[in-house]
Amino acid sequence: MLSIVKDLFCWIGVHACVLWLYYYLLEPLVNIVWGSIRSYVRQEKLQVRYGPWAVITGSTDGIGKCYAENLAQKGLKIMLISRTESKLIKVADELQQKYGVETKWIAMDFSNGPEIYDRLRKQLTGLDIGLLVNNVGFLPQLAHFDRTPEADLLDLIHINIMSSTMLTRMVLPGMKARRRGIVVNIGSTSGLVPLAFMAAYGATKSYMSSLSQALQEELRGTGVECQLVTPAMVHTNLSQAFCTKMPWYVVILSAEQVARIGVFLIGKTWHTCGHWFHSLQVCWYPLLPWKLVVRIMGGVMKSTAENVH
Repeated sequence: MLSIVKDLFCWIGVHACVLWLYYYLLEPLVNIVWGSIRSYVRQEKLQVRYGPWAVITGSTDGIGKCYAENLAQKGLKIMLISRTESKLIKVADELQQKYGVETKWIAMDFSNGPEIYDRLRKQLTGLDIGLLVNNVGFLPQLAHFDRTPEADLLDLIHINIMSSTMLTRMVLPGMKARRRGIVVNIGSTSGLVPLAFMAAYGATKSYMSSLSQALQEELRGTGVECQLVTPAMVHTNLSQAFCTKMPWYVVILSAEQVARIGVFLIGKTWHTCGHWFHSLQVCWYPLLPWKLVVRIMGGVMKSTAENVH
């Protein structure tokens, strides 16, 4: 009987190790290698594979701006959507002058809620959209959930959830009709494990993760793809208030690092952290009891919140 129990635990351990290696190493590696070979052999440009226009939200700063630059460098036409008109004009002019691509822009404040989407739909009508990068986001101060201002909670829902939901719903019919296109959802590792002291923000990123993975299955066979990008800490305007307060072992990358690798991996893998440094920061999650993972990450967030305030 004891021998049977030992054998059972042995097989369970082997099975768990195989699954862990498959999810965190084998599957991403095979997808990246195969996708790179396919791109090299076919010499297939993104605008040919997906379509000529890339629509990018939150595109005047941080990851969104870097995505716009990297996609423009590859020859795609760029539609910038962000809140501040002066920044939009500046970035659009820079892209046109540096890369010689056509650019358009829409000044849109996603915190205004549902009423903005009819106008946005009209302004996007007629564009052959090949890529949608749902990047716009809002990050409130680290705090206990009950101390987070109600206005911040509403902004989280409108900006982090509603924008990606509505824009994806807006572009998918055209993509499916053309049988090409990809939706790139910029999530966060904070959506992979519940995070105390940024509970609502992490929940919005968990929504993005769930939505993306469901769409990947739903879109199978349509010619349309969905990619999930979940970076950890990145130097942006949103995070600069507490980037310097994070523990030494938290790797903080530049927006350019994440965007450059993210654009390279478009069409090659369904999920990426944007950099292998950030992959290392989450690959240990399945190796510990889930409650302990939540406790450890909550402690990191609590310490950071105390240092910020």
